[in-house]
Amino acid sequence: MPIDQYDALLFDLDGVLVPTVELHKEAWRRLFDSVLPSAVASYTDADYYRYVDGKPQYDGIQSLFESRGITLPAGDPSDSAENNTICGLGNRKNDIFDELLRVQGVEPYADVADVLRHFVASGKRLAVVSSSRNARQVLLKAGLLKFFDEVVDGGVSAQEGLEGKPAPDAYQYAADKLGVPYSHTVVLEDALSGVAAGAAGDFGLVVGIDHGAGRTWLLDAGADIVVNQLGQLLGGIAHRTELADDSLDHDRYPIDTWKFTEYGKPSPEGATLFSLSNGTIGVRGESGEPRWLGSGTFLSGFHETFTIRHAEEAYGFARVGQVVQGVPDSQDFRFFVDDQQLSTPGNFMQSVDFRTGIATRSYRFDVDEHSSLDVEINTMVCLSRADLMVTSLTFKAHGRDLKVHVEARVNTDKPVVSRDTDPRKADMIADGGLRKLKVDSIARNDDNEDFGAYHCANSGLTMALGVCQQSGEQSLPQIFDVDVQKESETRVLRYTAYNSYPIRPVGIDQGLEVAADGNHDDMALVRRCEHTLSWAKEQGFDALVDQQRQWLDDFWNKSDVIIEDSGDGRLQQVMHWELFQLAQATATIPNGISAKGLSGTGYSGHYFWDTETYIVPFLTYTAPQLARQALSFRYRQLPAARKRAAMMNMDGALFPWRSINGEEASAFFEAGTAQYHIDADIAYAVCQYVGVTGDRDFLVKEGIDILVETARMWESLGYIGGDGAFHINTVTGPDEYSALVDDNYYTNVMAQFNLRKAAEAIDSLTPQERETVMQRLTLGSQELVNWRTDAKRMKLPFDDSLGIHLQDDEIMRREPWDFKHDTERPLLLHYHPMVIYRRRVLKQTDTVLALYLLSSQFDEQVKRRDFDFYDPLTTGDSSLSAASQSIVAAEVGHSKLAMDYFRQSLYADVANLHSNTADGIHLASAGGVWMTAVAGFGGLRDSGGELLSIDPHLPESLAKPHLPSHHPWRQNRSQGLS
Repeated sequence: MPIDQYDALLFDLDGVLVPTVELHKEAWRRLFDSVLPSAVASYTDADYYRYVDGKPQYDGIQSLFESRGITLPAGDPSDSAENNTICGLGNRKNDIFDELLRVQGVEPYADVADVLRHFVASGKRLAVVSSSRNARQVLLKAGLLKFFDEVVDGGVSAQEGLEGKPAPDAYQYAADKLGVPYSHTVVLEDALSGVAAGAAGDFGLVVGIDHGAGRTWLLDAGADIVVNQLGQLLGGIAHRTELADDSLDHDRYPIDTWKFTEYGKPSPEGATLFSLSNGTIGVRGESGEPRWLGSGTFLSGFHETFTIRHAEEAYGFARVGQVVQGVPDSQDFRFFVDDQQLSTPGNFMQSVDFRTGIATRSYRFDVDEHSSLDVEINTMVCLSRADLMVTSLTFKAHGRDLKVHVEARVNTDKPVVSRDTDPRKADMIADGGLRKLKVDSIARNDDNEDFGAYHCANSGLTMALGVCQQSGEQSLPQIFDVDVQKESETRVLRYTAYNSYPIRPVGIDQGLEVAADGNHDDMALVRRCEHTLSWAKEQGFDALVDQQRQWLDDFWNKSDVIIEDSGDGRLQQVMHWELFQLAQATATIPNGISAKGLSGTGYSGHYFWDTETYIVPFLTYTAPQLARQALSFRYRQLPAARKRAAMMNMDGALFPWRSINGEEASAFFEAGTAQYHIDADIAYAVCQYVGVTGDRDFLVKEGIDILVETARMWESLGYIGGDGAFHINTVTGPDEYSALVDDNYYTNVMAQFNLRKAAEAIDSLTPQERETVMQRLTLGSQELVNWRTDAKRMKLPFDDSLGIHLQDDEIMRREPWDFKHDTERPLLLHYHPMVIYRRRVLKQTDTVLALYLLSSQFDEQVKRRDFDFYDPLTTGDSSLSAASQSIVAAEVGHSKLAMDYFRQSLYADVANLHSNTADGIHLASAGGVWMTAVAGFGGLRDSGGELLSIDPHLPESLAKPHLPSHHPWRQNRSQGLS
């Protein structure tokens, strides 16, 4: 059970809340050095852990003296510190400790106050349980006493006659004082005796804090879990400044540069890591959990809508929420032998092959004492056929012949609804969801083909699927039997076709309904599925595998990034995993490219600015036809964006911050609609694509409309101030921890680029093209003049004394974040937005990102000053941050830091660094990995399609390319892009 499910927490003091162990050790040393006879063994640190640590004070003294064969009278707790009794010496040790505490003071562990504050805010009852008689004084000195409802120290234990640790008496007494049942209480201890006390007391959870006792010893003593610091109990990002190639366990995740494999019990993260997609269909891997709707299969653009309920309504708030809708899943298989379900495999493995695009799940089930069954499931989402998925089930019997009963029903179970405050997860809605439609009879020719059609109750979107099974030439129903002979293999093939209609990204038609082509013609979709199944069976499994391999061979020939490092190949393996995610998520682009692709429900299936900033550049350089499709989707979104701009009292078009269908779906405008920079990000991607590819046809037909309408938005959003500069106020840049600021540098410099490039694009047209565009967009020549003028007058905050660009006008007036004590990550899950907004702290690079995107506008000295100033302020809570930090770090000479950030970006998903891999891949982070390799280490810059330069900055740990001194790219070279 997660720790937030418990009602009370009982903390040991020394070694858990405060590092007073050294003070206690010194006090004990001084005491025993002064009283032990010279004829016995001297006191050592080992004696502290063996006889004193964790015990009541008097018990510790008695244990130590008994170890030397010395007997002292017990005395009375009221004995003077001068008395040579057990109690007297204990009181003398207290006096020594008090003096050390007065002179040296005590600070809690860095994250303790922050963690306690979070526990208090969540309504937990807190108590300290310590053998020390100085506990209350130490808590007061450390500033922690205010957090606790009860303090049960050595004095209380003596007064109440409580037996000391490892007996559970003191902890049970504290729980009784708090009025909380033991089963609802957590014990947190660093000492083995204290952990044993918690285990003996029937408490709900015992947490070992490993500050030196050792993880294994704590677990053996009775700890349920072991952490290194309290902050780990709150979850959040697993921060690492450095990641070695062995960050993944080699036995569980073996190294193979063309395959990623997991051995052992399946994990929630595994469902994401081994997911497959072709941009139209997405199917998740094995997680060990049910494959209900939302946990198995998704279709591009297929989503449900709901009414957003605001606590306080206001004009212009987003009204219609959107969440990706899981569709019926055809990968749910149940196996029975002798009427017994095989539910718990003795061995499990799953993998994905980057060259074939096939995901494999392998199970070994023990049937009885003398026989077992191997089941291997190979799944392929076809990259060359958008609406097709193929599955091969191979059975192998050991020990005897087996008749295997297989239930392969399509899973349409509704998910268990659970609430979560993490905004990175999917919205959960009570109303709506999938509804099955009645499908008219279709001639099946006894092929056991099954079809279904479904629609979303609110959005009205419709999808259909068809499935069929074959064993050799024989067709099978969804429930079938397979005879498997001893030590032989039997194979069953399943073909699954999915079809839905592409959405028209113009927002909501009316109410909650989404505009889509052929919205309600379910039979047409069914017929498409029927045709696809017939085609697939005619092709056959082996031919489809060959087509898949050819598709991926072509991809790797064009897009592979080879890492020549001195390691064991892990970097290359994970690089291939990242590139494979980009390949399969963009193989087709019938709708937009969401932040999670089709690998999970994270961010509700929405897409953001990161599509154009981190994913489209990869496509522009490796698959420009796909980049054009992605940008064309934004072009088709213009009607909805114009409508949104009008609602926000602006001209032109304002693209939604987060959306699936073109309607703004962000209910939190401070970090949503306020991020106007999305218009410039899309415009930048248009300019980069046209500059790199020279695709004037796209520019004239679609791209120019995006540039003009976004320029109009900036012109109406900004204003000329009394200083004669063009200001853009009350916006949020990419750094969502600095919200609603004036003159955000990233926003302004990208808006400047947008205005200038829109005017230049009009100038680049032929007279006939210009006339057509001017008429189509009702564009006046004065607008172009205004864009150029205001671009030149754009306010770009700069601090002359520091020689740095200011992220915004207010940043230097904000209080710095206390990185030492306010340690929980990500901040957005642990601190109120107001707490964050008033501090100088960054979620992700903001100004530094501009240094990369518009590289040619900055000299190296200012890039380095900017980076050195902002990097220490950046938490990296965004998965996008590490990529841009790595790119600029490499350029300004921070080679080791660049490599560290590259590893963070590379391992974001496979090592679950942001604690949300289970919700889907970070697709833009995968794009960021490619950017880091090509732009950071490879040194590629194009400044939005304006100027190409290549100046490699390889870190020391990577092998340098063997380029002769006369090689044309040995030195920095630049050329303009048409």
